[in-house]
Amino acid sequence: MFNLHDQLIKLENEEPEIENEYDFINTETAKTKRALNSLTDQLVESNRAINDPEVFDVLQSFSRDLRGLDGKVIARGMDAIIAGLESEIQYLSKNIENKAVDTSSHGEILDRYAYILQWVIDGLESETTSNQGNTGLSRTKGRKTAKRAEKNLLVCEIVPGWGSKAVELFSAVRQLFNLRLSRLWGSTPERDSFIEVFIRIANKILENTAYLKNPELQSQLFHILCICVVHYNKVYNIATMVTQSIQHYDHLGEPLAVLLKMCTEQYEVTQLADEVLRGMANKEFSTVHDRSGPKNLASFIISLSEQSPKTMIRHIGVFVHYLDSDSHLMRSAIIEIIGNLIIFLAEQEQTEITRNQIIEYFDILEQRFCDIHFLVRAKVLQVCQRLCSIKAKFPKQRPRLVDLVIKRLHDKTSSVRKHAVRAMIALLETHPFIMDGGELVIEHLEEQSEKINKELEALTKKASQKIRNPEKSQSSPKYKESGDDEDEDEDEDEEQVPEKDKENEEAINEQGEERDSAVGTKDDNVPEFTPEDANRVMELQMRQRYYRDAMYFVRQVQGAIPTLCDLLGSTNKQEVMEGINFFVAAARYRIAGAQQGIRRMSHLIWQPSGNNANEETKGIHAKLIESYYQLYLTPDPRATLQENTNRITKNLITLTFNATLAELTSLEALLKAMMNEGYIADEVIQKLRNVYGYTKKNLPAAQRRGAILVLSMLAKAQPSIVTDDIDFYLKVGLGTYGHEDLLVAKYTCIALQSLVDSPNFISRDVEEIEIKRLPMNNPIFQRLSQILRLSCHDLEWFPAAEQAINSIYSLGDKPSELATSLLKDQFNNVLRAIKEDNPTDSGNGSADSTTIDGTTNNQNNETDGDEMDVENDDEATIKASPKIGSFVDSWELSKLLFMVGHIAIKEIVLIELIESNLKNQKSKRDAEKKNEGISEQDEELNQVAGTTEDDIGEAIASIREREFLHTPSSLLANYAPLVIHVCSSPATYGDQTLQVHAITALAKLMCVSSSFCEQHLPLLLNILKRSNSPVIRSNIAIALGDITVCFSNLMGENVHFLYEPLRDTDLKVKRSMLMVLTHLILNGMIKVKGQLGEMAKCLEDPDPRVADLSKLFFSELSSKDNAIYNNLPDIISSLSTSDGGVSEENFARIMKFLFEFIKDKDRQAENVVEKLCQRFRATTEPRQWRDISYCLSLLPFKSERSVRRLLDGFSCYQETLSDNTVHKNLSDIVVKLRSQSFQKQDTKIIVEELALKITQGRARATGEELADEASGINSEQANLAMAQSYDNMDVYSDDEL
Repeated sequence: MFNLHDQLIKLENEEPEIENEYDFINTETAKTKRALNSLTDQLVESNRAINDPEVFDVLQSFSRDLRGLDGKVIARGMDAIIAGLESEIQYLSKNIENKAVDTSSHGEILDRYAYILQWVIDGLESETTSNQGNTGLSRTKGRKTAKRAEKNLLVCEIVPGWGSKAVELFSAVRQLFNLRLSRLWGSTPERDSFIEVFIRIANKILENTAYLKNPELQSQLFHILCICVVHYNKVYNIATMVTQSIQHYDHLGEPLAVLLKMCTEQYEVTQLADEVLRGMANKEFSTVHDRSGPKNLASFIISLSEQSPKTMIRHIGVFVHYLDSDSHLMRSAIIEIIGNLIIFLAEQEQTEITRNQIIEYFDILEQRFCDIHFLVRAKVLQVCQRLCSIKAKFPKQRPRLVDLVIKRLHDKTSSVRKHAVRAMIALLETHPFIMDGGELVIEHLEEQSEKINKELEALTKKASQKIRNPEKSQSSPKYKESGDDEDEDEDEDEEQVPEKDKENEEAINEQGEERDSAVGTKDDNVPEFTPEDANRVMELQMRQRYYRDAMYFVRQVQGAIPTLCDLLGSTNKQEVMEGINFFVAAARYRIAGAQQGIRRMSHLIWQPSGNNANEETKGIHAKLIESYYQLYLTPDPRATLQENTNRITKNLITLTFNATLAELTSLEALLKAMMNEGYIADEVIQKLRNVYGYTKKNLPAAQRRGAILVLSMLAKAQPSIVTDDIDFYLKVGLGTYGHEDLLVAKYTCIALQSLVDSPNFISRDVEEIEIKRLPMNNPIFQRLSQILRLSCHDLEWFPAAEQAINSIYSLGDKPSELATSLLKDQFNNVLRAIKEDNPTDSGNGSADSTTIDGTTNNQNNETDGDEMDVENDDEATIKASPKIGSFVDSWELSKLLFMVGHIAIKEIVLIELIESNLKNQKSKRDAEKKNEGISEQDEELNQVAGTTEDDIGEAIASIREREFLHTPSSLLANYAPLVIHVCSSPATYGDQTLQVHAITALAKLMCVSSSFCEQHLPLLLNILKRSNSPVIRSNIAIALGDITVCFSNLMGENVHFLYEPLRDTDLKVKRSMLMVLTHLILNGMIKVKGQLGEMAKCLEDPDPRVADLSKLFFSELSSKDNAIYNNLPDIISSLSTSDGGVSEENFARIMKFLFEFIKDKDRQAENVVEKLCQRFRATTEPRQWRDISYCLSLLPFKSERSVRRLLDGFSCYQETLSDNTVHKNLSDIVVKLRSQSFQKQDTKIIVEELALKITQGRARATGEELADEASGINSEQANLAMAQSYDNMDVYSDDEL
């Protein structure tokens, strides 16, 4: 009699003995196949053949040797087993219900098949086959077996068609389990042993991830397990199997959730799910680092909530306690489950119970927005995104979700911020306010709301006239609310409104009180509506609430836009990408303020996009171009070509409206990139030209300006836009329209500069340059001269003149000649403007010379608020001529000085270009000398330019230094004294515009010659010190940076003047100087000599731009060689002094920021400890003691040497321990050291010694008794120390005592 249970135990303990064994390993393949074919025939022909010892022994031999067999042989053997089992199952299917047939003996047959299958599956379904190939490899197939052993292949990869065979096998087993198996065995344990074999086989199969790709096999296994639960009461066995499988195998979470769903829904049995979930709800995870257990459990319950949400709803109560678990994986899982359940409930019929459940689940989600782990917060935001994707809009919870998502935009973790932006996009794209087409224009919403209010007022007034008591009808009563439901809704809305919007809500509520009046009440003070009016009032009330909610949502989104703009500058590229997506969506819905982000996005064009750029920055660059194309250049398929061209042209022109210089610069680079990509069609360019040259009727100035501005930007990528029709641009931009609108002239000059790109001249020969540059009689220069000679009183003349001069020097072959003529003409205009009236009129100042704004200036002896008197400060200062100073036209003089200054700069650029060209020419000719002799032309060139590049540089420098400003025949030399005279006489020349351009011209002239700069630098610094105009001070701050670049040796002795504007009260001056210093220091143009303290003070500046720029400066400076470490003592001294320092709170924040740059450098930290300890001796001020001790507390003390140095320096600071703050900071160091678990024993001894000394020093400094607890000495040591002190006292005399 075959006992399955006993045989399985033997199989587990040892390999069973086989009497009639068949050696499959050492038998030839042909014989093996014939034996298996014969075995198959026997099993199919006779159900009882397996009871034959020889047949059964062959099957056992096959099961034993199959690991060493070829895949085809294994497949043949499995066919035999499956065929025999199917034959037996077919027989039982026909006869098991026939009482006349005795089927009791068939139980043993099934047991034998189960035994063989258990053995075969255990042998085949191993993790690897690396331990299989040491035996039985002497056959011809041994090489293949060894090869597969090396690859660790699974059986499904070895046995041909194993997947289909497994499906066939378990399909037959499923058919068998549906029969009344109790008739086959005499006892239930025997039947259970047979059934449990297949439960184990199913578990073994599921452990192999390869089978999960076969859904048919998975389905058959799950049906078998469900039948075991339903018909054979194997709930506990399968629940245990499921629990253990989830605990040990990562891949089984989702499949086993499908099993529970099948058992619950198809077989309508919930016991298995109840048993499994109850067991898992009580799981406890030992440590936070236990990741596998929580991860697998989280995967399972999440899948179950997706597959069978009804099951999860019944058990969610026992899993909620995991929200308090230390495992963030479990907290995240519960959050995701809550989201799945909300989605499920939202799709069901909305009963009171369902609504309450949804409210409870939303409460849980809102609480988790502030979870301590960033992954949980990110998961909540992901759930919000999913909730937005369903049909239900959750109007009561949505406003609160928006507020919570906006708060997460300020999260300290980038991944949370990224998901917060995605959630904002989802909330925006799925908003429920689609009554007016879905666009969220706040003005339109307010207009519609106002219309409804007026209509409600009219209806209320009409109904009030029907009240019997006319006195009450005219008294404007306050009406009652219409019903309890409305009250409840109002209360709920009030809870959703944050504090900052309560005032707006109250105003809206006051406007809506009249439309909330009761429709059906009969009180004397309540209007009575007709049925038609009552219906209309109800409709208007609903629409009023709709628009109120819409306006509130739009204001929420608008409030988040500044934060989202800041995220565009994030270092995390995913945040930047999501920020771009948000502003594209906001612009699509016409959210007010979205254009602010769109403009800010344009600066991302400067992200690297070349071959050296990484994939992330390339992605941002491509995303930006795609977004702008989507917003402004995408054609509408429903419109005609002409309509699309007009719309795209309008979009491009609109981009230039109210744009700053930085935005225009970025837009130029962006349009250039889009032009190179072919996104801008020729039709759009032609339309821009048409707008620029439109003459039929008056065109808004902004449109013509925008058209030429866009054309000038596109010409950077395609110069033919300008070169193909230069006369057109001269006629429009430098003709009548340019004279009327100087901004058009300015942008036209910029467009003309695309004719020749001056940097390209550097690599070309002189002959090529002569061909490229235009002769001075070209009509272009005549038109440019007209702009410069234009008589007008418009401030826009100065930027137009600047670009005109730039064009002259970029295009002309002899620009200096034209510049000389222009300066002479303007100087004559100044002379003609001098009034030669009666000298008695000089008492009235400048004879009422007209200023730019049309007012008159009195320039006698009084000065306005922006004037300063520096005439007596320098003996070399030129005194004002009473006649010229009184009667000069300030506007004409301003134009002259502006031209002098800008021409000086362009002369420097021109001579540097000539120098570069000469050096290139020299290098080229030197290369030719290797093959040719020196010609006469080369000899002449050597006589002029020298024989080396240094000679060329010296010659050019000599011309610049000695001729530009010191030769009487020079272009600029004649005008320099006039510039100096005006700058030195602010009382005489008090016009603000004149002073600004005069000082700017002086600064530009100082960049020409070092001797001129040295001579007049005191004047410029004096003006910086005394000027009341922030514009002048800001310009001088920038000019000092240029002077430093040109003549660094001159500013070396006066470098402290560069830091003085950092203390300026005007933010513009401070920002300008900070940017200049950042450029100079980071590029090594000046050496830092103890002035970094002034830069550090800017870290706590009230202006966020100044503070952010200062942080950026120190972050970049930290990458230099020990720059912050070397200057740290000077920074501390500058900030800690009572005179000119900062408050202790600001000092703490600044030092905390700076010490982050040296925390990870142990050697520097050790040296800083020693230096700080020495500083205690150098000061007697308690304030500095506190500051130094705080700096010490910021150090990490990671090494034993740093602790030792702090202990060795105890004598330096022991006297300062009387200060409470000093003692606290040093005590905090001890606490920090004691908490470090990586310390060695020697370090711990040093720490305890330091703690003892600090405690004793504190006691001596304050005169307090030394407490045992503070000293760290136990009671016995304290008593011993006290006894020793008494013994020592005996040796003293009474007087000494």
